[in-house]
Amino acid sequence: MGGAIFVCFEGVEGSGKTTQAQILQDRLNAENYKSVMVREPGTTPLGQHLRDYLKSSQPLSSKAELLLFAAARAELVGTTIKPNLDAGISIIADRFEASSMAYQGFGRKLSKKMITALNNYVTNEIHPDLTILLDLQTDEEMKRIGLQLPLSMALGGEQTVGRIDKENQRRFEDLPTNFHKRVRSGFLDLAEKSQDSWVVLDARLTIDELAEQVWNAVSLCFDRVNAKLAKINVN
Repeated sequence: MGGAIFVCFEGVEGSGKTTQAQILQDRLNAENYKSVMVREPGTTPLGQHLRDYLKSSQPLSSKAELLLFAAARAELVGTTIKPNLDAGISIIADRFEASSMAYQGFGRKLSKKMITALNNYVTNEIHPDLTILLDLQTDEEMKRIGLQLPLSMALGGEQTVGRIDKENQRRFEDLPTNFHKRVRSGFLDLAEKSQDSWVVLDARLTIDELAEQVWNAVSLCFDRVNAKLAKINVN
């Protein structure tokens, strides 16, 4: 397929992002394509420290919450994402900048203009080549995040334990239904405005059905990125 790409999985709680990100990395590795999987917040020591705090029951203002996510993102970009992309290694992200817009912009109702500027600053304007939105209706999301079962069982699969259940950390999961509706609406709005780089998939599909659609989207993304590189080389 060629050069490195940056793929991000986005979606509401319980949509299966982590499961699909891992399946994609396994498939890329099986076909001898180098890739690194990252998650937000997490992956780096600072990111994991902030993740533990953000996922705790400690109260936070909406602005403080946004800035902590941004700090984790800045560290992730500088230490992991940019160096690997520069080395020709693809990145598979379990959440990135769009989550801040959906959760803090639409969900918490913070300034979207401010969040856009902050995202551009902390990412050095490094954005995913492909964002895969696993869309899940809010009533189904509420059912999934309320389950005390491995997430894959709720999705009709096996083995993989869902992040929500494994970590038992619920900063967003216990918020009112209207918050989750706003977050979903935010993701769909972002996808509508960026159709050239976003793909919306139905998270109600089985794990295997979703994985196949993800692979098709990633293959097209590789083709698109390689075509751009070829044009640059010609010029």
